[in-house]
Amino acid sequence: MDQSDLHNKAVSCGIKHIGIATYSSGKIFVYLMNKGFPEDICQSAVNELIERKYIDDTKASRKVLIARTGKKQESREFIRKRLEAAGIDADVADSVVSGLESDTRTCYKLFEALGFSEDTEEIRDEMIKTAVRRGYSYELASRVYELWSQDI
Repeated sequence: MDQSDLHNKAVSCGIKHIGIATYSSGKIFVYLMNKGFPEDICQSAVNELIERKYIDDTKASRKVLIARTGKKQESREFIRKRLEAAGIDADVADSVVSGLESDTRTCYKLFEALGFSEDTEEIRDEMIKTAVRRGYSYELASRVYELWSQDI
C-alpha cells in the first residue's frame, strides 16, 4: 500500500473513531498509532482532520475546562497540564490558559464553592490545603483566604 492510500485509510479510520464526539488532536494521534499506522502517517492524517474541522483542540479544551469549575477549580498551571494530558496541542493550551481568569480570582471562587461560612483555624487550614492540592501556591492561597474571610 502506498503512502497516499495509507494516509487516506488513516484519515477514514480517524473520522470513524471521532463520529459525533469531540476528540483532541493528541488523542486521535495516539488512537491511530495504536491502530498500527506509522507516525508520519498519523501526523499527516491528524493535520488533515484538523484542516477539515473534524478535530478542534479549542473545542476539546472546553470539555476539560467545564469539569474544572466550582469545587474542582484548579490553578492555571494545573489546567494547562490537564489540557496537555488530554492531548490538546501545546499552542492551543497556551492560548486557552492565557484567556482564563487569574489564579487569585479562581482561588477565591474555589473558596466560595467550598461553602464554608465561618472562619476558624481548622477551616482555614483545610481550605488552604485544598487550594494547594489544586495547584495554587501556599502564599497565594493564604492571601486569598484572608480576602475571602473578610467577605463572609
